[in-house]
Amino acid sequence: MIKTTIQTLKQKPKASKGLKVIVEHKLKLNSKMYFGLLFFQLLNLLTLVQQFNVAYLLFALFALILQFTVHFRASRKASSISNQALILYSAPKILPSWLILLLAVSGSVAIAVAGQTLGLLLSMIHLLCFAYSLKMFEITSRKDLYQLVVLGIFVATSSLIFIQSIYFSIAVIILVLGNFWILINLFTPTLQVSVQAKLLAKLSVFSVPLAVILFVTFPKLSPFWQVPNVESAKVGLSDSVKIGDIAQLALSDELAFRVSFQNNNPKHAQLYWRAMVLDDFDGVTWRQGGRKKGQQNNHEHGSASISHANSSTDVEINGTGLSYQVIAEPSFQSWLFALDFATSEQGNIAQRNDYALFYRGIISQTLSYQVTSYPEAILAPKLTQESRALNLTLSSDNNPKLLAKGEQLRQQYSDDSQLINHVLAEFNQKDYFYTLQPPRLNNNSLDEFYFDTQAGFCEHYASSFTYLMRAAGIPARMVVGYLGGEFNSSGNYLSVYQRNAHAWSEVWLPESGWQRVDPTAAVDPERVESGFSNNLMQEYNHLSSGLFSMQALRSMWWYKQLKMQIDAIDYQWTRWVIGYTGQKQSRVMAKLLASLKEGKNIFYFILTLIVIALFVYVYKSVKVKQRTDDKIKALYLKTLALLAQHNLAKVKSMTAQQFDDFIAKTQPDLSEDFSIISRGFTQLAYQSFDGISQQAYNNHLAKLQTSYRRLRWQLWLAKLSIN
Repeated sequence: MIKTTIQTLKQKPKASKGLKVIVEHKLKLNSKMYFGLLFFQLLNLLTLVQQFNVAYLLFALFALILQFTVHFRASRKASSISNQALILYSAPKILPSWLILLLAVSGSVAIAVAGQTLGLLLSMIHLLCFAYSLKMFEITSRKDLYQLVVLGIFVATSSLIFIQSIYFSIAVIILVLGNFWILINLFTPTLQVSVQAKLLAKLSVFSVPLAVILFVTFPKLSPFWQVPNVESAKVGLSDSVKIGDIAQLALSDELAFRVSFQNNNPKHAQLYWRAMVLDDFDGVTWRQGGRKKGQQNNHEHGSASISHANSSTDVEINGTGLSYQVIAEPSFQSWLFALDFATSEQGNIAQRNDYALFYRGIISQTLSYQVTSYPEAILAPKLTQESRALNLTLSSDNNPKLLAKGEQLRQQYSDDSQLINHVLAEFNQKDYFYTLQPPRLNNNSLDEFYFDTQAGFCEHYASSFTYLMRAAGIPARMVVGYLGGEFNSSGNYLSVYQRNAHAWSEVWLPESGWQRVDPTAAVDPERVESGFSNNLMQEYNHLSSGLFSMQALRSMWWYKQLKMQIDAIDYQWTRWVIGYTGQKQSRVMAKLLASLKEGKNIFYFILTLIVIALFVYVYKSVKVKQRTDDKIKALYLKTLALLAQHNLAKVKSMTAQQFDDFIAKTQPDLSEDFSIISRGFTQLAYQSFDGISQQAYNNHLAKLQTSYRRLRWQLWLAKLSIN
């Protein structure tokens, strides 16, 4: 049976004689609080559901279902016994203490064993969530409730390690506020939800200035963990390409990166985003040179700075630079995306000797970097013997027809440029077809594609063209990256998706260095000039259509406009908030300190502080000068909260006078002091204090405050006498 909220305490001389109030050792909550805890525990864990191991996921789900079932039965039993509006009961004992301890130890050992697979970060996440699930089984005191809420806040905010979009961040912030609502509801159970929400909003607004100051100024330390580099988590381009790989990637709507140009945007045909150079071909698969299957990349690399490029004999900088900012999405790879020839002054970015940028680490989170490209630069004016040999290597066993054709073209054309133009003309004039659904090739045979099927995607044409150039004695290699992008006029930036993945060729010509040659431009010029052609777009829509594809919705004008606005907001969030790295913070603080050294700026800074101080002073002065009627109301509400802590809660349907009579009847020792406070509140509600002097009003308020202190002292003495 649910215990009554009022009991007779032992009489103590000079203290609370005859005082009747319950002091429970165990925390008692109403059913709304218990179900609220379970509900928010479910929401908190859902933010990390993609990171959980299956074993923990099943345990967490079982624990939630078990606790929901037990609390549902307990609340129904309490409702059938008592007719009170607020039914308080202790949390039922679901699991014995020894079993909770056994689960805690065994679960921790299991997480430690799985740590080699999970990695340090996910092991910490699982340990935190495991403790969160177990803590719900032992809510016996306020301390336990505080710990449970704090654990829930940590769990929810931990999800921002993996997802940092503005919409997910807003959802997590709302969830954190919901966790704080549990504490507000604990201290003010009789207040309406709207009043509690208003109080929560007020506290949140007060915390915003401090949060902004800490975000801008607090040092951004590097974490001692890394997001795990799981093979299945890798997205986008691969470091090895077979015929048909990019055609499959072209069906993906996943965002790869976004670009904001400092000045005018280049034309679509100039947007060749280099990611990797593949110069090792075994007849089936293209890979980076010096790397075999299962080996690490052996490419040499160095600084990506402009000073390093100017001092290098491997590149000749010409023309003006094109500056832009790139925000890359997590790919769990290391390569970056940039236009040729790319330079960057960031210390965490390097450049391979094939002119591709890469990140010194794994891109496990959104990465922002600044690039300056020089489109007119000459790459490798002189080719080393080692590089020439690598980019002329052929596997003659797989594609003998292409090999023979290359030798024939070499005999026919002595000039490399004429030979290249001849091959491109054949692509353009013969029955070659650009398609997302190329026919399957036996053993990825380039011979079969070039001479028989003649239908393929960009990697078909780039691969066969590169092989043919090598067969003709022209150093050539294949480059993979992205082509073009979609311009967002609302945010003035370019979005590049996985469907923009592309492959093209590079040939080396004397005095000209490495030159980009894209066979796709000969087969389907519209793909290079403006994006997917009409035929290709029809194929894309057909392949993407399905029962839940919403392709018809995506084609509507209003949907496109709405999506553009939403994407623009998310881009600004990513650029200014997520992209606020430690390096940017150092630059901002350096500029701030430098500006403060100037006398004029110091004056403005001090003037701003004085204005803020005056505003606070005036605001407090107005509050003090206001008639203190609100203080009486606040004191009455404070008294009700105090009584509620000792299980003497005022029912919402009671008037102030009815509750005063209730206290006089059930707690006569408290009646005298409480009646003084209650009458003061009643006088505030139904009469006016305007007829008395300020001194008389202050004396009246002081009398009420004295009664409150006596009342509080009696209640605490009663509690100590029980303990």
